[in-house]
Amino acid sequence: MFENILGQQKIKKILASQIKSGKIPHAYIFMGQNGVGKKLTAAEFAKILNCTTNDFMKTDNGACGKCQNCEKISKNIHPDFHLIDFAKQAEMLDEDLEKQKTLKIETIRHMQKEVATKAHEAKWKFFVIEPAEKMNAAAANCLLKTLEEPPENTILVLAARHKETIPQTIVSRSQTLFFQPLEQDQISSFLMLNHSLSADKSQEIAALSEGSLEEAEKLIDGNESKGISLWLKLKTQDMYISEILELSRNLSRDREKALEYIDAMTAEAKKDFRLYPKSAADSLDLLTRSRAMLLQNVNAQTVLDNLFFDLKDIKDNSSTLKI
Repeated sequence: MFENILGQQKIKKILASQIKSGKIPHAYIFMGQNGVGKKLTAAEFAKILNCTTNDFMKTDNGACGKCQNCEKISKNIHPDFHLIDFAKQAEMLDEDLEKQKTLKIETIRHMQKEVATKAHEAKWKFFVIEPAEKMNAAAANCLLKTLEEPPENTILVLAARHKETIPQTIVSRSQTLFFQPLEQDQISSFLMLNHSLSADKSQEIAALSEGSLEEAEKLIDGNESKGISLWLKLKTQDMYISEILELSRNLSRDREKALEYIDAMTAEAKKDFRLYPKSAADSLDLLTRSRAMLLQNVNAQTVLDNLFFDLKDIKDNSSTLKI
């Protein structure tokens, strides 16, 4: 079972055992960084329980992937498989997706109406809430009512990066499964097989992905994604002086490429500024001034040396920048 999910052997073993025993909890919290298979595992879980070709009580092969239920779940068009996320909320409330910062009580109430109805085509109904840590207090309290009286053959999966903002009353009524970062070799093999990358290129991207397949696939797309990844690395990791100097030297060879990296980093810094205006303001100012100097044909390596070392100093002296 769960052959299509990369890594996560412990979690796959737990879920397979529960499925075979018939003792399936009504609520889970799938915890872990983005891009490690939380939503894919939830979808595969739903396929296994609803597959009309392979009987999970008689086979260990998991879902067939080809029957009507499996195909509809894969395409996220099954009437009994519901993804409750910002896109769904924006559609439901007729709002811009960019404005969705929290999951609201209106969204959870809408979900509860679906929870209360009978299954349309499948035996098991699935509701995946993501990002669950972004529920506001009213939404979380509303969800609690469903967890206290769960309907039969209904499973709720709360996909979250962390659970600090998820009320303990919800955590205590759910089984938490921790998804680990994927191994570099797993990501590299996936990229070679599915994106036709060379072994060297896939290894390079896998090394920068920090265990996230989602981030790895973003990095394939070019300098913008690499700039985002670089910003994440600069603000969260301790880099050696030699690493910084090599990074600066490599980027300074192509001024246009350096500008693309800075533009991508600036966009990310603006997002941080909205959350941490005091600590992110200096970083944003550095990036803005560095871009201006590059446009004025100041020596690129000098500009980048100063930028990266100054960003390192800010990170070392600011706990809030380490998001």
